Amino acid sequence: MFFLGLGVGHYKWPPFKLIYSLKSSLHQSLTPFKLAKEYQGEREILQYAFTNPVNEENLYYPPINSLRDIHDANNRIFMQQNNFENAYQNLKVIDTQQIVRLNGSRPVVKVRFRYQERDYEAFAYGVLPKSCAEKKTSLASLVIPGSGINQSLGIALNNLSNYHFGIMDSVLPWGKVYTFIKPNEDFLAWHDGNGKKINGSFIWNWHLNRKGSYSVSYLVQTLAFTKWLQSCFTHVVVAGLSQGGAATLLNGLQSKPTYAIVASGHSILNSLVEWSGSNQLIGVPGYANLGKPQHLAEMLRVSPTQWFFSWGKGEIGTYKIEAEERRTGKYIEQLLNVSLVVHEGGHIFPTKEIRFWLSEQMLYPK
Repeated sequence: MFFLGLGVGHYKWPPFKLIYSLKSSLHQSLTPFKLAKEYQGEREILQYAFTNPVNEENLYYPPINSLRDIHDANNRIFMQQNNFENAYQNLKVIDTQQIVRLNGSRPVVKVRFRYQERDYEAFAYGVLPKSCAEKKTSLASLVIPGSGINQSLGIALNNLSNYHFGIMDSVLPWGKVYTFIKPNEDFLAWHDGNGKKINGSFIWNWHLNRKGSYSVSYLVQTLAFTKWLQSCFTHVVVAGLSQGGAATLLNGLQSKPTYAIVASGHSILNSLVEWSGSNQLIGVPGYANLGKPQHLAEMLRVSPTQWFFSWGKGEIGTYKIEAEERRTGKYIEQLLNVSLVVHEGGHIFPTKEIRFWLSEQMLYPK
């Protein structure tokens, strides 16, 4: 069979002429179609932009119809990377608004804030308290979604099929819960009006090439939302799984919430190898330093926050190693404000352990 193929292809044995004739006629039939395709103006780019699904109705932003609209969407959230480590201190919350939505859609809270001499907005599914005048012993939680498209609504609905499932049951008994919405996700989709939204190829590099970062932008938004929560509630929980766990770590070290839950969200192995894509945390000043064990331990030691870290034996890769070898755990497990859990599950919130830990914290505050 090999020699037959060689003979046909190289020496042009029969049935070379038949194959060539069929190939040529097929090529000729397709070529006019390609050449006849009309120039589409900006559609030459826009046709590749809207590839991800929209999962919400009554969206916050109007449809995107031009390249200028994409630019404006990116610019709306753009922040410089520099001085991110002091973002919580430097941002100022302006006000909050309850967005009441039609047809039974989940209500959304909007926090307006000022940062780097510009006004921005941060959003989360949830309901404003009636009053922030009397804090008493109230508690609120902010859940930061992990990677993946349109995760916030699934979390807020406590959807069994969402990989964050269980965190709502773990924190809801203690007070109000707010599920942070990242830019271009869920209610905040940058959409075309026909059920599709922009993919990351039109977002991530635009920010990085201008010394910004989509990651920094949404992290600062979480800091603003946390800062508002701390002005309104006595105790605040920030919780996240996976990328959301990493975001919780970065948020908590600045905002100093009462409690922080980092589930499968950090490893000092990242100082050796980062197994991640452009949809993960990228362009975040100071993040790489948290891969240094002594630096991480010291940052946690001086933090007033009570920290919960977990990894599962059912994980793969980095977090599997963490669960089996406690590469990170051995550097921080002796800290009085750190609790570690290694569970038998996979890439999940260990809900039973979280509920038990929070119960202990509430009954016996440190």
